Amino acid sequence: MLKGTKETPVEFTGKAGEYFGIWIVNLLLSIITLGIYSAWAKVRRKKYFYQNTLIDGVGFDYHASPIAILKGRIIAFVFFMAYIFSQHISPFLPTVFALIILFLMPWLVIRTMTFNARNSSYRGLRFDFNGDMREAAIVFIGLPILIIFTLGLIVPYMVMRQSRYLIQNHKFGLTAFSMDAQAKDFYQIYGKALLLLLGIGAALSVAVTLTVDQNFLLNAVNDMRTVETFANFGIIIAVFFLFYFLVILGIGAYIQSRISNLVWNSTTLGNLSFHSHLRARDMLWLYLSNLLIIICSFGLLTPLAHIRMMRYRASRLNLTGETDFERFIGDKKADVKATGAEMAEMFDLDISFG
Repeated sequence: MLKGTKETPVEFTGKAGEYFGIWIVNLLLSIITLGIYSAWAKVRRKKYFYQNTLIDGVGFDYHASPIAILKGRIIAFVFFMAYIFSQHISPFLPTVFALIILFLMPWLVIRTMTFNARNSSYRGLRFDFNGDMREAAIVFIGLPILIIFTLGLIVPYMVMRQSRYLIQNHKFGLTAFSMDAQAKDFYQIYGKALLLLLGIGAALSVAVTLTVDQNFLLNAVNDMRTVETFANFGIIIAVFFLFYFLVILGIGAYIQSRISNLVWNSTTLGNLSFHSHLRARDMLWLYLSNLLIIICSFGLLTPLAHIRMMRYRASRLNLTGETDFERFIGDKKADVKATGAEMAEMFDLDISFG
């Protein structure tokens, strides 16, 4: 960033108490109506988060129709139930349905991104998404298939292509976003994560070798007849899996924070650029503390976990440059049906960036 360049912070003003009221009502009404209200619940939830995400004191807005979402969910639910019951008709039908979903992936990606973009606005100006079907097929079908044949070495390149596709096909009004991050930048992040994982594994192996007698496990197995030995052995196993869980979660926090920073810091919108500075240790702390909050409250404090994560992400993102949004112009776009977006959500397809 050049010295003297204006930075405008992104603010999130949502409060856990306010969102809890929305969340609990959404949950109860969705249960009472057997899921029908979930379409209205989704719009209320998105509106709350959009309207409490501010740039220059002005929030975003979400305009999707609950009826459109409900229709999309009904179609997605029918397809999903057909997939479930197909297992009782023929052992081959689930595979056929899986192949259909794979074939529909480019369409699902484009419809999801277009629906979400055209129903999102800032200062009255809508976003848009214009993705190419052929490129979506390459990025979301072709490259994932190559993971098997490249032993995973293509993953950083795949993530780069998918991020670039999602970013560069988005528009704010008529102005397109751009992303200039290169594949080597993604390989550096994944390479460091792999070295970190190997280093921790090597250190753990050395520690175990130095502290555990070679006959320890044999003696432990022979002495399993005693309750005390069994309990001690169980504690050792539990500590090992806890350490393993923390390592995997830490590596995941590192990758997510670094990738998110890379994507945002290489993205521009006209004369505006972005500055993201998420930290892996902060993300790890949020993951762990949010998990404990949710478990200890039996899920009732899930809204607090959502608010904490959103507040942190917003606090670590700035816009760089003059935020003169009056220069952006747009035109009216046709409404997009929600079927693709709801099918992607129904089948747990993670289509996002940043």
